[in-house]
Amino acid sequence: MIYKLNGMYYDANSYLIAGKKNILIDPGTPGNFEFLKNQIEEIVKDIDLIINTHCHYDHVGSDYLFEDYFDVPIVIHDSEVEHLKKGDDVTVSWLFNANLNPPREIIPIGEVKDELNKIGIEIIHTPGHTKGSISLVFEDKMITGDTLFAYGVGRWDLPTGSLIELRTSIEKLERIANQKELTQIYPGHGEVGDLGSFDRAKMFI
Repeated sequence: MIYKLNGMYYDANSYLIAGKKNILIDPGTPGNFEFLKNQIEEIVKDIDLIINTHCHYDHVGSDYLFEDYFDVPIVIHDSEVEHLKKGDDVTVSWLFNANLNPPREIIPIGEVKDELNKIGIEIIHTPGHTKGSISLVFEDKMITGDTLFAYGVGRWDLPTGSLIELRTSIEKLERIANQKELTQIYPGHGEVGDLGSFDRAKMFI
């Protein structure tokens, strides 16, 4: 089951996949650590893994806090491991007047992709918002990070972003959603969408 959490102020939506493994997706910023931690502990007591859909501060800023609290590693696309380690400009922490504290243990998604598949989580590389953006499919739902929102798309004008790649990624996600008969889109910000989100996205790209 997927739980939609956090999403306060400019923080990203966080998601908790609770099942064979408990996986936290996009913990958000440090300011909402206690709030999100309490939300999580109302549902499960332990987290097995943290996955980032991309390396932007509003999605990864509190990685290090949840890593320490739950004693779990962070997973991100292979191309963004170094950005997260260094807390460099690609994380856009400067947009939030903040410095990013990187987590200690960062695992490239390529190293755990097969393991995630075994528990029903499919990872899809969806560059465009950033070069290493990923989306996830679980059950009949798709978690899209900042690639696709219920009523729009993510920015492509930040470091490593690309409108051409974003357009291609959204087309790919639409094909997958239709093939798998998915019903809901869980975006990085805002409310949950449906397959109509793809038609609405085309107005922006």
